[in-house]
Amino acid sequence: MIITIVLIVALLLIAVVLGGIRIIYSLTTSKNMNGDGKTKILDIFLYLGIGISLVVSITNFLQVLFTAIDRKFVDILNYTTYVDMTYSDMRFAIASLVVMFPIYVGLSWYVARDIEKYLYKQDITVRKALIYCTLFITVLSLIGTLVSVVYTYLGGDLSVRFGLKALSVFAVAASVFGYYMYSLRRDYSKKTLVPVFIALLAGGVVIASVVWSISIIGTPKEMRAKKIDSTRLSDLSRIQQEVFNRFQTTDKLPISLSELNNAFQGYTVPVDPETREAYEYKVITQPTLRMNYDTKKKEMVTDAVFEICGTFTTVREFNDRGQLAVVGKDGVMMSEYSVANYYYDGDQSPYWNHAAEDTCFKRVITPDMYYGR
Repeated sequence: MIITIVLIVALLLIAVVLGGIRIIYSLTTSKNMNGDGKTKILDIFLYLGIGISLVVSITNFLQVLFTAIDRKFVDILNYTTYVDMTYSDMRFAIASLVVMFPIYVGLSWYVARDIEKYLYKQDITVRKALIYCTLFITVLSLIGTLVSVVYTYLGGDLSVRFGLKALSVFAVAASVFGYYMYSLRRDYSKKTLVPVFIALLAGGVVIASVVWSISIIGTPKEMRAKKIDSTRLSDLSRIQQEVFNRFQTTDKLPISLSELNNAFQGYTVPVDPETREAYEYKVITQPTLRMNYDTKKKEMVTDAVFEICGTFTTVREFNDRGQLAVVGKDGVMMSEYSVANYYYDGDQSPYWNHAAEDTCFKRVITPDMYYGR
């Protein structure tokens, strides 16, 4: 059975390859309707380059817009406990757009100049095939957008950000459709500044979207600062866990962080990644324990309370639904939580909120968290 499937797949691949070779051969050997010349291999690769760069540019342009819209307009129905704080997908989309869009414009300009020089190339098969495929895809995008708008509206989930996304897709598809309809009807024997105007307009829109997106997610300098602060939170979270583990084995909080260094477990207390200074640690209350002679185990009578502190350069403000907001009693950011709360990269919980300054996190070990021996 497996051998049969492999043979069928192999035959299909061979058929696709042979079909592709046949199509390319037919394109390069067939004359246009006026018999003025043939399609060259260079023409095929030029239009393939235009098609690929156009698809990549549009896809990443929409990705940039969608991420910026999601970041700007938070929907209360879309709650998640994780987010990519460095926006790696968006940064990749911006990088791809910055590289691929100029390639698309450059290839389109070269092809237009080539058609002006050799007018018969306006009717070559590969050019018409690309244009009609583009028009077909844009029409499908427009129809799909309208269907999605109606479906979302009927479900009661229509929001500002969804409306902006639908408008973005509709505007991009309509613009591409309009440009290539113009390209089909254009008289290349006459000079015109319309393509230059369209290129400048499209370039301005792309640049504006990139600038807007960077203003929302942050500049490269701000991204680096967020990464460094995320490292600080990871360090403090690990220190918090080590303090908790130490308490469970010794029945008291360590007096200083140096007590946590353990050669056998390979753990060394981390320091600030930027300043290389030690994090601050303070014992607020040592616990009171007593022996329960009925269970023959120790029990905690009072809480164990300590603080761990770090110096941050950015602000972290999340509420309990992962939304950016200043939260807590009387407008004070929440920081007093049990040591059961850990930090991980992308965490949107409010337990590690901090200002752009020295911030201490008070942690409480309650009796129900004590293992007892």
